[in-house]
Amino acid sequence: MGFAILNVVRIAGGGEATFVIGGLVFVMTCVLAMGALARQAFRRGPVDGERIFAALDAYLLSGLIFGVSYMMIERHWPASFGAPGAIDLDFPAAVYFSFVTLATLGYGDITPASEAARGLAILEAVGGQLYIAVLVARLVGLHAVSPAGRADT
Repeated sequence: MGFAILNVVRIAGGGEATFVIGGLVFVMTCVLAMGALARQAFRRGPVDGERIFAALDAYLLSGLIFGVSYMMIERHWPASFGAPGAIDLDFPAAVYFSFVTLATLGYGDITPASEAARGLAILEAVGGQLYIAVLVARLVGLHAVSPAGRADT
């Protein structure tokens, strides 16, 4: 809600400060939600649909968090991303690049050019792969503890 209000103020003439504050509010809110979802996914107990959806939601939220972060980097340091025919990395392009990086697809149509963009892209790619590996190991471990799929660990 705060992000939406700050974007309305920015569009009405609030300037760059409201863009940065709005982006930070959005990222912090999503990080808190992602933490709660990851906690739900990794908790003790049986593996069920709710746990799997919580894990998936946390993964998807991380893509949005990085997308907004890429957009903010591009806004603060122009030309941080090389996109043929594009001057700025707008929100849709930033989210697209984020999910391509998170999934480690690496199409190459948008590339990080600045050190900050490269560092964040590396963090997202490695973090995304580690999250999937640890998540699968945890869910398989919880499911395998009991023949009925009921885990106590």
